[in-house]
Formats: sequence, structure tokens, C-alpha cells
Amino acid sequence: MTTPVFTAKLDALPTTLDLFQTFDSGPLAVALTDGVRRHALSIGSGGSAITAEYLARCRDTLGFGPTTVQTPMELVADHHDLSETDIWLFSASGDNPDAMAASQAAFDRGGRKVHLVTRNTDGSAARHVAGGGGTVHVVPVADPKDGYLATHSLVSSVVALLLACDGASRDPRGAAHILDTIAFRLAEMRDPAHRASMATRLSSLRRSDTLVVAGDPHLKPLSVLLDTSIWEASLCHVQTTDFRNLAHGRHGWLHHRQDETLVLALTGTDTRATWAAISDLLPPSLRRDVVDQRSCGRLDNALAMIDGLSIIEAMGTVVGIDPGKPGIGEFGRAIYDDRSLTDLARALPPHVRHKRAAISKSDSHDPDDDPLDLIGRERLRTLADADIGGAVFDYDGTIVTTAGRYSEPDREIIDQLIRLYRSGLRIGFATGRGGSAGEELRKVLPADMLSSIPIGYYNGGHIRMADVDVDEDRAPANTAITETAAFLNDRSELFFCHKFKHQEVQITVEMNKLRHPYRFPVDLEGCAPFAAGLVRVMGSGHSYDIVPAASSKLSVVNAIKADLPVGVEVLCFGDSGSRPGNDHALLSHPYGISVGDVCGAANGSWSLFGSGPAGPKALLNILCALVPSNIGRVRLDVASLGLDRR
Repeated sequence: MTTPVFTAKLDALPTTLDLFQTFDSGPLAVALTDGVRRHALSIGSGGSAITAEYLARCRDTLGFGPTTVQTPMELVADHHDLSETDIWLFSASGDNPDAMAASQAAFDRGGRKVHLVTRNTDGSAARHVAGGGGTVHVVPVADPKDGYLATHSLVSSVVALLLACDGASRDPRGAAHILDTIAFRLAEMRDPAHRASMATRLSSLRRSDTLVVAGDPHLKPLSVLLDTSIWEASLCHVQTTDFRNLAHGRHGWLHHRQDETLVLALTGTDTRATWAAISDLLPPSLRRDVVDQRSCGRLDNALAMIDGLSIIEAMGTVVGIDPGKPGIGEFGRAIYDDRSLTDLARALPPHVRHKRAAISKSDSHDPDDDPLDLIGRERLRTLADADIGGAVFDYDGTIVTTAGRYSEPDREIIDQLIRLYRSGLRIGFATGRGGSAGEELRKVLPADMLSSIPIGYYNGGHIRMADVDVDEDRAPANTAITETAAFLNDRSELFFCHKFKHQEVQITVEMNKLRHPYRFPVDLEGCAPFAAGLVRVMGSGHSYDIVPAASSKLSVVNAIKADLPVGVEVLCFGDSGSRPGNDHALLSHPYGISVGDVCGAANGSWSLFGSGPAGPKALLNILCALVPSNIGRVRLDVASLGLDRR
């Protein structure tokens, strides 16, 4: 009788285990320990999803930060910033399109550290991770071809993580003990009597049955192994859940399809009693079996994986399918090799992800549904082709950080502004501040520049050249602003601290003084000038500005553009590009560049770098990329920004 392929693969697993006698788990242990307090994403699909779940269990037993397990598609489709998250990618071959897409997304979303665990250093994902500054952890396998269910890669990755976690533990068991224990379980799995016993336990299984795997949550890796392998080998229907979730409505299936169901309970020390209570209440004729894994720790879970492979082998024997060679449709390979997820990852560089996240936040709907990557690419082309004659800058959050807004700008930024001014670029500033912005700029800019630099104070409500002290040259009082200040003076219930700044053409309310800061625009609806559209409210990173409806930072742009030839453009920089932000109008055009928030409109404000770098760091990168053009003005050298290094 010919030995099934799957059985032959299981019989050969000790040859992979033998390779760990000389395996150095130190680098993997260091990588794990480095992320002890951080959140981690553990990414895998198919058989690698099992290892991804095992990493989560390992980190949990070591008391590390929380771990989220995702598929490559979830990693690609999500848009949260991952700058404080370690990313662990698992792929046996490291060469399938989804692994490549995941590695692309890991870097584009700013993962703090990117790790790939694979058996193949020549895979495209391995090359991408290594080239992007990540770390590739190579695990040894005795059989590079591995088989349909990748048994050698699974065992190798699990053992490598187990040894590394032991090295990272304060109470290590030692590699020799771990390897001997696993070797014993592998020997037990290959024993003919054990195989016969497993087949007998599952002898009532039919291909038409549903196997309900009800498990201890701490045995999630085993649940995923069973779910994945049973589906991939087409052994029967399978459903996985935990014991209490089974009790919340899923028992209906057991009632209606009792004769078509087999329940496999995965228990541990803490959940034996839970399963026993449920089992006592189930119909006596319902078929059931139990696999107990004691404490459900790291080693127990590794051993559970071997038991799971034994269960899959027995199921295959009973239903007459070789799990190692079940036969697949011709479309199967085409689906596996499909590159649509890789294409999606490439269509979502950081600035597109940043915009997508803003669109999601605003829950806006674009009736044209133009692909964002095409819009983003066109904006970059427009910026690269622009003949630039001027630039207007927001101050707080752009020239200086929001947190450091009372400090002088970095010398590097000032030097770049001076360089560009000397190159012929017209420069202006548009700020929500009053005279303090001009005061700071007069400290750091050469005196000969000041008389030709317009500053739009109070969000453009009062424009004066930088050499003018607006505390001495004040704006005329605006009646609507005065009435709004009176309204706020009578509304002490809106404030923790009833205090705000009232200037002639602007009211500034610090968010930390409001009881309900994000409701403030709604609270103003009872204010007559606001209701009549005579004033409007805008937000920045730390405050709300109430200004006359006619005030606009674009006034500074228009003042500069009036002195430039037709077709010569003015770049605009700010950090509050969201719809309520005070830079929204300044940035919502093709020559606006956000170094912070963007709005939820596809053709509104955009950033160049995504969520980071941001603020003055992002601005400095862009200023350095503004170079003399061949027609005597300035152009943006987009290529030098490194946006295509992905």
C-alpha cells in the first residue's frame, strides 16, 4: 500500500527538528524582547496564520504588549499609523503575492520594526523586508518543497519561536529540554498504535459532517490549524468557536443537525470544568471528543500543533483523503498567484493611505469614485511641473511644532527660507496668531527681508508686512466679533475656565478651557452673528479661532500672486487641512501641501509623506527639495523627496 503524502511528510518531521540542534535562536529572542512593551501585529494567511496565532500566544505568556493577528489583506486595507507597532510577517516561501503585499504595507504604514519569519531568503518578500531595513529571520527546514500543508515550515517556525521565547523568558527551560519534549511527541505521533487509536476515535466522521471545534481561547493556534487544514484538504465542514460562544446561539446547529455534527473540544486546565458543564447538557447521542492540552502555555501549544497534525492525518484516513495531496481545481493556483492585493498595496503609498484615513474619518462619499492613487499621482505631477514664484506658510504646527509654538523656529528651516528668498521666491505667512508671530519672525529673519514679507495675522484678517508691529498698528474692530465675544462672556457653562482672547478681528478659545471642546461649533449656533453667517469658527491643534466670514489665509496668497506673472504658482503649507481646520482653504488646491491633517475630500488637501514625518520636519524636507529652475524661478524636485523608494 502506498504511503499517503501527508503521512510521509509527518514521518520526516524529525529531520527538520534535528536542524535545531545548531540553530541560534538568539537574534529572534532579541527581536522579540525589543518589542516587550509595544503592540505587535502578527500577519499570516493559510498555514502561516497558525504561526501568527502562535506568536500572539507566546507574547501573551511572556507578558508582552498586546498582539493583533491579521491576514495580509487586513494589513493592506487598514490605514492606522503603525509607528509604535512591531510587525511580524510569517510566510513559508516568502514569495507569494500576498506576502509581498503585506511587506509593502508594513513599511508604507510606518511599522516601527518589520520582521519576516520564513524558510526562504530568496523570496520577494524577504528581499523587500531586508531592503527596507527590516529583519528576515530564517528558520531551517529539511524539506524545502514542504508539501501542500507546509508541515515542515509550520513545525520549524513554531519551534524557532518557542526556543526564542525560552531565551527571552526569565525562567527558561533550556533548548535541550524543549527539543527532547517535541522529539518525543513526534515519535509518539508516528507510532502505528497511536495512529490507529486516532483513526478509531474519529471513525464516525463523514465528509458531509460538520466538525465543530470548541476550544479554550488559549489554544487558538490549534483551532486555527484545524480550521485551516480541514478546509484546505476538504475533509469536511468545520466551524471554530470557544465554549461560551458555542452556548450563545450556536447550539441551534447542534439541535437541528445533531446527526450531522461532531464536536471536538480543545480543553486546558482552566476550561475543563466549562466543557464538562456544557457536555453534560448536550444530547447524549451527539458525537464528541476531547483533546486536553494542560496549561496551554507555549510548549503545550507547540505540542498541540503536533497533535493537530495527527488529528488531520486521522481525519484523512477516515474519509479517504490524503491531506498532503487532496487534489485542487485548476483555478486554485490562479487564485493563489493572483496579484490584486499586491496591486492594491502599491496603489496605497503613505500619502494615499493618509488621505484614505481622512475620508474614512469624515465618512464622506465621492460620487465620482476616482481612484485615490491616480489623484495622488496627478497632484505630485502638478507639483513637479509647477513654475513656483511664491510660498505661504502657516506658523504653529508648520514653522514650529504645536507643542513648541512658543520657541523659535529651527535654524535649518530659517536658513532654507533665507536661501529661497535670495533665490527670488516670494514668501508670506498666514497665521491664527496675533503680533507674536511677527515678533518671532523679526528675531530670526534678516532685516532686509522683512519689508517684503506679508503676514496675514488672525487667519488673514489683518495683513501687514513683517517689519510692522501689529500691536502698534491694530486692525479696526469688527462688530460681529464684538457681539460674539459678548455672547461667550454670558456662556460660562461652556468653559472649565471662563477665559478667551478677544482681539479686534478674532476670538481665540483654547480647547483645554472648554467643557466639551468637540461640540463647540454646535454650542455657537445660538450666537446671532454665527447663525447669520457673519463669523465662522475654525480649529487648529490646540484652539478654536472665531473670525469674520471674510477673513481668509488665502488673502496672503492673493497678495503674493498679484505680483507674479500669470501661470506662476504659489505653494501653500499648513498642518490643519481637515474641513474644520484653519488651513483648510489654504491647502485645498493643487499647490497646497499639508504637513499634518488632511481633509476627507478626494480633491481637497493632501500631504506628501502621509502621517509622518509631519510638522517642521516634513516642511524642512520639502524646503530642501525646492531648487532653482532653468527659467530662473523655483521648482519642486519631487524625485529627491524619496517618495518612490517603496
